[in-house]
Amino acid sequence: MVRVFLDVVAVAVGLALVIRGADYLLDGALYFVRRFRVPEIVVGLTVVAFGTSLPELVINVIASLRGEAGITVGNIVGSNIANVLLILGISALISPIRRHALILRREIPLNLVLVLLLILFMFLPAGKPVLSRAEGLMLLLFFAGYLYLTLSKARGEDLEDGKGEGSTATAVAQVLGGSIALAFGSNWALNGAVGLAHYLGISEVFIGLFVLAVGTSLPELITSTMAAARGNPYIAIGNVSGSNIFNVAMILGLSALIRPITLPDRAAFDVLFLLLTTVLLLFFTMVSRGNLLGRRRGILFIAVYILYLVLSLKIERLGLPGVFLALDSAIRNLL
Repeated sequence: MVRVFLDVVAVAVGLALVIRGADYLLDGALYFVRRFRVPEIVVGLTVVAFGTSLPELVINVIASLRGEAGITVGNIVGSNIANVLLILGISALISPIRRHALILRREIPLNLVLVLLLILFMFLPAGKPVLSRAEGLMLLLFFAGYLYLTLSKARGEDLEDGKGEGSTATAVAQVLGGSIALAFGSNWALNGAVGLAHYLGISEVFIGLFVLAVGTSLPELITSTMAAARGNPYIAIGNVSGSNIFNVAMILGLSALIRPITLPDRAAFDVLFLLLTTVLLLFFTMVSRGNLLGRRRGILFIAVYILYLVLSLKIERLGLPGVFLALDSAIRNLL
């Protein structure tokens, strides 16, 4: 019972740190928006995205050093799927997310290019799929190019000083402190949730698919929903788009550079579902004339995420061949 009590405390304190850290991070980021007239979308794509990607970074570096490839890949791919479907879905329910030219022209297409590049690295070589150090370095170079383009865009739009409340030093402290609180808080909440799951008899599959993926995406979830509630939808979608690029290009690239990643058997399903998720978001970007994501599309995104969890549980229970046989049987019965 003592262990259960400590797990409950860890979850409560972790969530409190995440919520408070997200609040500080947003306050610091919005200071730069007001003070230097940097577009909100640029802040969301850089400062906020990096801060909310810290849990994935910490977990993946540790997993790479230990040689735990399943966690290394699953943490990033699962978090990116949750970022788009779950976080953008919830954010859209709170406040419809409008179109933005920067997202349309660059960020979402870049996400698609990055996922296709990941598929190319993972599955084209013959034999056991491996993400090598050379490919990890290429992902890091991709990230460096992305960061350069984003900061160049910011320099072109922040020539005039605006009026911001507080000071630059305070804002920097808020961004750093908020990021640290997000990293520690999400880690404590995640560890506590895993402990409670074991105590309640929840399967390891459920822990991996739900607790880990949603747990490491908790900063993005809190930050994006708070941004949407406070009327800053560009930070919400910029945070998700930027975090997904950070996760694959920087974090997975760094993980492969530390130790080549041998992919687990079900990696193909997860990465292809991430491709489907990214294509779905890009499709709505292309066809939208008003809101990029309204409440109906938010509900659709959440439903697709639930479908992903259901299919993932089936795969863990039956294996990929068993799932294909079950689908074939279901189709034959319908016909």
